[in-house]
Amino acid sequence: MMILYLTSTAQVNLLDFLEEEHELPVKKLVGQFSFLSFVVRDMRHFAHVRYVALDRAAITESDDDLAQALLSYLTIYHMRMVLIAEGLPLSSSFLHHLTQAGIVNIVTATEIEEIQTELRTCFSEDGMQRFKPPSQNAIISIEKPSLPLNEEQYRFGCSNITIAIAGSDRRVGVTTTAFNLTCWINAHGGTACYLEANISKHLAHIIQLFKPDKQGNAYVMNQIDFYLTPELNQPYNFIVIDCGTLGDRTFQESFVNADLQLLCGSAMPYELPVFYKAMDRCRELPAQALGLFAPEDLKPYLVQSISRDIVFGSNSHDLFDSNVNGHFHKKLLQFYIES
Repeated sequence: MMILYLTSTAQVNLLDFLEEEHELPVKKLVGQFSFLSFVVRDMRHFAHVRYVALDRAAITESDDDLAQALLSYLTIYHMRMVLIAEGLPLSSSFLHHLTQAGIVNIVTATEIEEIQTELRTCFSEDGMQRFKPPSQNAIISIEKPSLPLNEEQYRFGCSNITIAIAGSDRRVGVTTTAFNLTCWINAHGGTACYLEANISKHLAHIIQLFKPDKQGNAYVMNQIDFYLTPELNQPYNFIVIDCGTLGDRTFQESFVNADLQLLCGSAMPYELPVFYKAMDRCRELPAQALGLFAPEDLKPYLVQSISRDIVFGSNSHDLFDSNVNGHFHKKLLQFYIES
């Protein structure tokens, strides 16, 4: 077992006590790093390590970009990630997005003894528990089918139906939701492609990481077509459009003109005003509200304040999961399923 430690010069000796106490050798890389570039270019050389520790002061990305890079890391590697972010407030949105994405071994203390205590917990067998979100049911108010979803196949009598997915704010799971929906359709008898229509360029990062084959205008991953531009190779039952975040002033044309609109919102208490405002702007559209990261005790309130038809989805950390939130996907597309 080994720890790969990306560290600034100031924290270079921070993990030395773990080598002495737990006989965990530490491979130190000292300097300033773009974590995304490191994952793409160098992480494969350290596939044998069990833990990766990041000194936040050594990482050059902004909080938002680092959160996205960590999500990309989790889709490929399974070594435990430990983030050392001294003084990070517990109310930080960055901390919230990390924990909801499954990054829960986070050191926030500022005094050396407390830092070492938190590090011992992070590198213990079970890891740090205090940031783990409570488990949530995949979809409430929808009965589970008697057969696993991967055994169900449907016939879709439609062509090029556009499904636009947008978020009330950044980092609410739009891209993951769009990927998962595309994978679900293709795994359950239909054909669907993913089209990026936002400025985040997440797909470009994913392409850089996975190095997929290109066929015509499509990048093919897991036998599914992904597009950076709307020039499609062929017809599909559905075109899933990742619209990113709804603009403050005007809607994206691709969202307004879509056949189906799905608005994702994070339902943590301090994010509710943004979700409510976005849903209010969609009041002239038949937009379906999808609540993610919703605490159980807030769900009845969301039904009353956001939408009576709101559904709640499970947190997904696998872009290519073809079953997660499948009950919601089936409900969303029920009109197009031939009996």
